Amino acid sequence: MRARFKELLFLRLGAQSLRCYGNIETAFGTGSFVRCVGSCSIGHALVGATPRKTATIVKLADNSGLILNDSTIGRGVAIVTGKDAEISVGKGSYVTDGSKLLASRSITIGARCAISWNVTVMDDDGHGENQVAPIIVDDDVWIGCNATILKGVTIGAGSVVATGSIVTRSFPPRSLIAGIPGRAIKENVKWKT
Repeated sequence: MRARFKELLFLRLGAQSLRCYGNIETAFGTGSFVRCVGSCSIGHALVGATPRKTATIVKLADNSGLILNDSTIGRGVAIVTGKDAEISVGKGSYVTDGSKLLASRSITIGARCAISWNVTVMDDDGHGENQVAPIIVDDDVWIGCNATILKGVTIGAGSVVATGSIVTRSFPPRSLIAGIPGRAIKENVKWKT
């Protein structure tokens, strides 16, 4: 499965800038695409506790796409799009093992973002077309493990989302977001990648 996945992506990308690791399950709809800029990897073990046989899933519906820019997708991550949707992961960002990026319209992750393990990011609540809104995670955002980011949210640059938080609304840059539902518990936070 791994070699077949690599050949398929290299054909679609027209470049050898994507490294694939481990068990990767794919499904590509008509007109779907994967675009990779710089050195990217999918299925790379970023957290040692993820079992080796855990599959990384990339399922792109018709006319949808995945754009990676010098970024890393961990082992066991699920990337799933609906028709005409797009997921973009910015330069130097990583999505750690077991996380889920589920887009019916659009998920944009900025540069140098650290997305910890078992994070869920979904722009759709599953209750029809009117319940879809794009998600934007600006540059330099750190999202702690087991956090959930829901439809229509913009997380400002330099923000930190605490472990286990559920983010249901947007926050300005450099916010420390925590709780269920997430709220700003501190402003002007600074963290280093």
